[in-house]
Amino acid sequence: MKRSEYDVLIVGAGPSGLALALRLHKQGIKKIRVLERESVAGGIPRHSFHTGYGLRDLHRLMSGPKYSQYYVSRIHDAGIELSTNTTAFDWAGDHTLALTSSQGLEEVTAQKIILATGARERPRTARLVPGARPRGIFTTGSLQQSVYLNSQTIGSRAVIVGTDHVSYSALITLSHADVKTVAMIESGPKIKSFPPISIATKLLYGYKLFTRSDVIDIKGTDKVEGVVIRHNGIEKSIPCDTVVFTADWIPDNELARKGNLIMDQVTKSPIVNAHYETSRSGVFAVGNLLLPIKAADQCVLDSNRLKF
Repeated sequence: MKRSEYDVLIVGAGPSGLALALRLHKQGIKKIRVLERESVAGGIPRHSFHTGYGLRDLHRLMSGPKYSQYYVSRIHDAGIELSTNTTAFDWAGDHTLALTSSQGLEEVTAQKIILATGARERPRTARLVPGARPRGIFTTGSLQQSVYLNSQTIGSRAVIVGTDHVSYSALITLSHADVKTVAMIESGPKIKSFPPISIATKLLYGYKLFTRSDVIDIKGTDKVEGVVIRHNGIEKSIPCDTVVFTADWIPDNELARKGNLIMDQVTKSPIVNAHYETSRSGVFAVGNLLLPIKAADQCVLDSNRLKF
């Protein structure tokens, strides 16, 4: 088995992990390695083709792919080691991670380990929504990968569950895929994103907003045929062939849990101090691994507070 040592090992090549690697490199730390389990680095923004990225950290508006590429390009320019298709699956010591890749198994020891593994949306199964499992059910992330990375045909009529910022990202993605959004469903009394966004998008896309509503059933066997919602105590059927479950984030905390780091019992994120150090000395956590969820550029700014 291959064994190697680094000054800093960063797990996760989203914006916060990449930006942090660049900052540490500028501070004189040269032996840095960044791990990414996917084949392409850049995190969630790389398959969010709408604008809205980069305003806080780069002081310009960019599309998601251009924003991701900005950081990936600078990682390559700086000569920082970036390992894609590489998964840190367990700990082999307090500061040693076990990795797997096409090159086989590897153990990497680092003076400092930074977890930047992010968060993911809770899928339909974890939300306890009854019904069959027909084709046409997505999260925002899986929808955007299907549309932008795999060029898949989605459907014609969609219902979006949730009204967070990311829900409107799903709305734009559906429009790009020539899918009409017919309804957005919110369990609370008002939307979770900014009200002007709801007003503008309802006028632009013509969907109906249902607040104080929950999806209680999904119809269809092979393909989604519709959803049943409970709106103000009354059940209502909405015909559709696509359902997108958005937001309701859970941290990608498997590696943190395997390391027996102390976790917040509410958010399920690692507990960190003011410098983002976890309960284990020399192990840090940044970005959307630490809930509540934040925009990518805000994660970058927050990671600047990490100090060794």
